[in-house]
Amino acid sequence: MKRFENKSAFVTGAGGYIGSVTAKMLAAEGAKVGVCDINEETCAQTVRAITEAGGTAIAVPADVRDSASVDAAVAKTVAAFGGLDIMVHVAGGSARKDIKCLADQSDEVILRVLGVNLLGGIWTSRAAARIMREQGRERGGRIVNISSLVGVNGLWGCTDYAASKGGIMSMTKALAKEMGPFGVTVNSVAPGCVQRPGTGADDSDYALKTNFLGKKCEATDIAETILFLCSAAARFVTGQTWIVDGGRGLGMKGTDC
Repeated sequence: MKRFENKSAFVTGAGGYIGSVTAKMLAAEGAKVGVCDINEETCAQTVRAITEAGGTAIAVPADVRDSASVDAAVAKTVAAFGGLDIMVHVAGGSARKDIKCLADQSDEVILRVLGVNLLGGIWTSRAAARIMREQGRERGGRIVNISSLVGVNGLWGCTDYAASKGGIMSMTKALAKEMGPFGVTVNSVAPGCVQRPGTGADDSDYALKTNFLGKKCEATDIAETILFLCSAAARFVTGQTWIVDGGRGLGMKGTDC
């Protein structure tokens, strides 16, 4: 039997790299997936890939910075699949080209980063918590948010990002205490540097330089950890942040992260 047979899931950022892989892997293990992303086109692409592989999914586009948008997308997923067993919040991002030290950063960039990473995690977790609490302890549930190694160690020029991801880890601990009596586990996954398609493959790559395994972390490495936390095998794991970084957080290794 597949790990998530007869389970329903809601995945944000499911049009992106890590989110789409996570949604596809959940579906391959039997889950019916509400595919959520702000980009309707990539949302549809992920749904198409799942259905063509024999899985079940619907597109539920939403802007995770907007609580009403999140609530509506979760409600559509619940209506389509008869409840909610798994919520994974992957949507997020850093300032990237706008990276600056906090003293020089603009309000607009800070609010954008906090909006997607932290408020997005809060809105999606709240929506899932409400549904799972109503469903009762016997059904329970799994809530997983993506945090980051930057939220653990900090990184120059990414104070806003570090604050947002550190907030996710703190939220994970508090929400785990609130949802435990309802049979719901709450955890987060903190990636290090994840190799993305089209970013190069030679030995000088940043993704190789910043870990101690001499390998590149890919989306499947993060998704496998997420699926474990969503499975029955992790029934007694809650309130934790799982660092998936190839040992990057153990030392400097060419970066101050």
